[in-house]
Amino acid sequence: MTHLVHEFVESAVRRFGDATALTDARGSLTYDELWDRSRRLATALKDLGVEPRDRVVALMNNRNEWVEVDNAVSMIGAVRSRLNNRDGAREFAFVLNDTTPKVVVTGPEFTSLIQGLVDSGKAPASRVVGLGDSGDYDQLVAGAAPAEPISASSDSPYLIFHTSGTTGHYKGALYLHRNWLATYRNILATIMGDMGTDCALLHVGPLSHQSGILTSPALYRGARSVMLEHFDPVAFFDIVEREQITHTILAPAIINALANQPDATTRDLSSLRCIYYSGSPIAPVVLRKAIEVFGPVFLQGYGSTEGGTIYNTIMFPDEHVAALAHHPDRLASCGRPSPFFDVCVADEQGNEVPVGQMGELRVRGDAVSVEYWNQKEATAQMYVDGWFRMGDLAVRDEDDFITIVDRKNDMIISGGLNVYPREVEDVISAHPSVNEVVVIGVPHEKWGEAVKACVSLRERASLTLEEVQAHCIESGLANYKKPLSLDVLDEVPKTAVGKVFRRALREPYWVGKERSVG
Repeated sequence: MTHLVHEFVESAVRRFGDATALTDARGSLTYDELWDRSRRLATALKDLGVEPRDRVVALMNNRNEWVEVDNAVSMIGAVRSRLNNRDGAREFAFVLNDTTPKVVVTGPEFTSLIQGLVDSGKAPASRVVGLGDSGDYDQLVAGAAPAEPISASSDSPYLIFHTSGTTGHYKGALYLHRNWLATYRNILATIMGDMGTDCALLHVGPLSHQSGILTSPALYRGARSVMLEHFDPVAFFDIVEREQITHTILAPAIINALANQPDATTRDLSSLRCIYYSGSPIAPVVLRKAIEVFGPVFLQGYGSTEGGTIYNTIMFPDEHVAALAHHPDRLASCGRPSPFFDVCVADEQGNEVPVGQMGELRVRGDAVSVEYWNQKEATAQMYVDGWFRMGDLAVRDEDDFITIVDRKNDMIISGGLNVYPREVEDVISAHPSVNEVVVIGVPHEKWGEAVKACVSLRERASLTLEEVQAHCIESGLANYKKPLSLDVLDEVPKTAVGKVFRRALREPYWVGKERSVG
């Protein structure tokens, strides 16, 4: 029986050894070549002092080496973590300080930044291994002998997967090998049943997120993974045609952008069989246009970083078509529960509420993470009696479709990316003109939700949106987290007990909307 993540990949290598496994802008690797390089990297990491349970962090754009790091870390019993390539120095430093890695593997675009954080003491001492001509990754791999993977328990930790928390800081969801293998099983059984050796999976979104999770299950099916390093609509269409892409995963905002490209209907997209998406539903008008361009190939999933990732609920392509024809309101839902998860809409005491009544979503299953890394209080709050509390308020209908209607916490989902108000507020509050600040999510046609800053100013001070945005970028905040609009208030509203009344600022922007989230 397969107990460890690298053993899962090894079973695919034995079946498909000389077939192409990965393709990026620099070339392709066969299954055998991928496995050999992964084993050599494992030895190189050990030579750099990485021992079982030590952390290894990766930060790069979409490229083949990402998968090598995944495999190598498992082979030596270390723990994998990942940085989001869309984040900035502030977020990188937080995750590095949380995980204290022995080694950080960086793409050439990020090596000097990470080395600078380490050298300045803003991040813990780590060996930075850079990719590309200026780094020593290839030299280390070439000079190392192939490792013999160690034996370990399936209860050993494999991955610390960071997500933002209710405090505004990232929290690391800890997955054991058995949890991650259960995630792979779920993917194969529920959304990859049609994938085989004639298939190619295109990675458009960052490999640090859902797209990267799909790589190993696709390899198990004998499918190629093709890496798109930077999204561009023309490049997307070109690579679909050239590589005969059959599957991909896209954010709803990207689907909308592609469907509205002037030449979209003239491109040959006939190879596409399935487009996975998550983060938010797709509006009926957008879905109709997207089906005109791509065909009835859309599969929506709902999940969370902590709750087993892909997917707790699923709406299959045929259900999209049926909803468009007969139940357009159902397109606002996130589908029905996966057979591998218990999904409960619960009241505050954890009891399931009746059909049609709103409650908090909770999930349970063997793919759910076990705890937050170094966060005992948050673990006790969110992992309760075997359930993980998703923090989303939802309604289940008589046909078991679940619709997210609001969030218990204040998280903003903009373009499928999580933005937590507290983190943005902490940055903006440091501006010398700001007295108080509240950050909220407001409807946005393209991104689902956009960040809005509501500020009261110090006496005789003034502030423009452009100044706020420049301050956020200068402070190291990721670009997607900066406010897209600004309200200047005489006073920030408060409740009777003096707490910020966030809902009073947020609700007027959602009047007339079917959902209170994007």
